[in-house]
Amino acid sequence: MANVIIMEYQLKKLVSHYRKALQIKPDNVAVYDKIAELYYEQGELDKTLEVCQEALQIQPDLVSVPKVLNKMLQTLGFEGEEITAFQNLLQTKLDFESFQMLLSCSETMKTTADAKTWKDAFVLGYNLKQKKQWDEAIAAYMKAIEIEPSLSFSYLTLNYIINYCFSPEPKHLERIIASYHQLIQGRLTSYYAYVVLGDILTKQGKVVEAILAYKSAIDRTIYLNQKITTKYINSPKIDDVSFLIIGMGKAGTSSLYYYLYQHPQIIPATDKELHFFNKNFDLGVDWYLAHFPPLPVGGGFLTGEATPWYLGSYEVEKKVFQLFPQIKLIAILRNPVDRAISQYYMNVKLMKEHRSLEVAMTSEVEILKDIADPTQVIEKYWQTEKGYLWSGLYVYFLEKWMTVFPREQFLILRSEDLSSQTDKTMKQVYNFLEITDYSLSGYPKVNSGSYSKTNNELRKKLSDFFQPHNQKLEDYLGMKFNWE
Repeated sequence: MANVIIMEYQLKKLVSHYRKALQIKPDNVAVYDKIAELYYEQGELDKTLEVCQEALQIQPDLVSVPKVLNKMLQTLGFEGEEITAFQNLLQTKLDFESFQMLLSCSETMKTTADAKTWKDAFVLGYNLKQKKQWDEAIAAYMKAIEIEPSLSFSYLTLNYIINYCFSPEPKHLERIIASYHQLIQGRLTSYYAYVVLGDILTKQGKVVEAILAYKSAIDRTIYLNQKITTKYINSPKIDDVSFLIIGMGKAGTSSLYYYLYQHPQIIPATDKELHFFNKNFDLGVDWYLAHFPPLPVGGGFLTGEATPWYLGSYEVEKKVFQLFPQIKLIAILRNPVDRAISQYYMNVKLMKEHRSLEVAMTSEVEILKDIADPTQVIEKYWQTEKGYLWSGLYVYFLEKWMTVFPREQFLILRSEDLSSQTDKTMKQVYNFLEITDYSLSGYPKVNSGSYSKTNNELRKKLSDFFQPHNQKLEDYLGMKFNWE
């Protein structure tokens, strides 16, 4: 482990040197090449990908950086047209879902023992996951980690399976965690390896050990973070959370959080969504704070998370106020018709919805149309409905939050503005958080979906349903949304 720390220290010094050169000449091709090579030679493959993507977005016809990428992909088991497809993906948006779809087109091994490269093991895991063969999928992703421990893709999917798809029996968890410890011990792993370790330990009820794992993830993030200065390192620290993006799901929270943590004053949490106040509150505040970097007193650094379902979750506002009464709260609201349809198609993709769009929406309209207080839906509602329309009744949720927190602690954004006037909207956010303005070279949409156009009759039915609630929202907040 000591050798790993020494390598990381040397790597950080060299990268810092080259990053300073980029500040003087941001389009210096040779410098991007040097940084990418450094990361590749040290086995930091996630960072290699980030630098390649950064360079390709600035200069799409760049020749030298893709050479590093070619070497990396060949090492991982990619070949021929797969490398070209990956480079094309990198030039636009390296999103996890697109990456998995790319791999799913490849031939797959039949067993974990057959997997000789990282790609083989990952593709096998993907195909087993699609078939819901969870034990076998976990074994395949563990093999991918064993072959190449520095890529976060394996850890991300493994974590998704264990947290959201499948709950292994305690004896199986013990076996997984024992193997996992062996795989990552003393190796140059992705920081996310320790997040996964923390999540597995949390599922085992080993909260104290989980906290140590999350703190290890944070330490690694801080150690190699280019934002960290001597001022940060030498300042006394406090455990605090500066802001929460509380809602709403399928309204652009992933993009907003991504843009935010590019800012030099913002250091992200271990995960975008921690679900502490709506699902994990009983784990305690120490568990929660372990997911965040300690902040220097008066150092100008901020941290926060974005769990978009906080806005509508029962009594979350009281729990947040109990722990962080001064916290800044951001809600991004999308035309509730578009938001509902987007959530529906997300659930279809996740195989959580089998009804047609029209049946699902009409069913919910019939249940909600005569309810005086939509936040007090009866339990029977949740036995049949998914909350597509309910989640868009923003005004009733905001009323609850604003009886607990003063209005000045909220920033309310239109999702449509974040999409069409991104730079201007982000300046609003920076001003609200009291940090300096900062512009990105590009604003990719993160976690966005695509689907066919909704028929006009259904759309009008949904618009009519939301119209009085949208009007009440505009009156309550004193701002126009202009949703149709």
